[in-house]
Amino acid sequence: MRRIAEEYYNNLSNQFKSIRVTGKNFQVFDFFEGIEKVGNLIKVQTGVGHKIIFIGNGASAAISSHMSTDFWKNGGMKAIAFNDSSLLTCLGNDYGYEYIFEKSIDMFAEEGDVLIAVSSSGKSENILRGARSARKKGCKV
Repeated sequence: MRRIAEEYYNNLSNQFKSIRVTGKNFQVFDFFEGIEKVGNLIKVQTGVGHKIIFIGNGASAAISSHMSTDFWKNGGMKAIAFNDSSLLTCLGNDYGYEYIFEKSIDMFAEEGDVLIAVSSSGKSENILRGARSARKKGCKV
């Protein structure tokens, strides 16, 4: 059992070391520099009254919901996740699933808000549309 646990945590540690964060113009940052940049951005933007918006599909939706609650409850910041089942099924039915985050962001995002898009692939059309919509509204992504 010990060997299995050691292999698991060594593999997990190696995965964290391989994470890269990209910024504007596809600049690449290591994981810790990315965390620092995002943390500073959130601190500045929420410090002047802007909110954090989280989006994600599947397990990433659960992460988004959990994070928005933690940022609000424990961090005292305005935060929301657009993953209410009625909202998603309404927008998916009326506009198509690829528009569910774009439509929500169009309605509720304001210039200066911060969008955090949680995605394991980074290729989901609804996430990409949500990020484009947030940029058009003047949000930080």
